[in-house]
Amino acid sequence: MDSTDKDYPVRSCVICRQRFAKKDLSRFVIGKETSDDKLISDSKKIMPGRGYYVCGSDKCQDKFNFFKPRKKKFRG
Repeated sequence: MDSTDKDYPVRSCVICRQRFAKKDLSRFVIGKETSDDKLISDSKKIMPGRGYYVCGSDKCQDKFNFFKPRKKKFRG
C-alpha cells in the first residue's frame, strides 16, 4: 500500500455499504429545526451533525428515499 491510497477521505454509502471517496458521495444530515427528523441535503459537506452518505447509483438513490436513520439511545 503506497501513500497515494490515503490521500483523500473515504466514506461508506449507507445503502450498499461500498466505500467511496468523500467527494463522490452525497451527504445528508438531520435537520435540527424539523420535529420529524427529516434528512436534508448538505451539498457543501460542512453542516454539523451525523452525516449520512449515499453514492450516485440510481438503485441507492431510490432506496435512500425510504431510509430512516436510527436514533442513538443515551444511557443515563
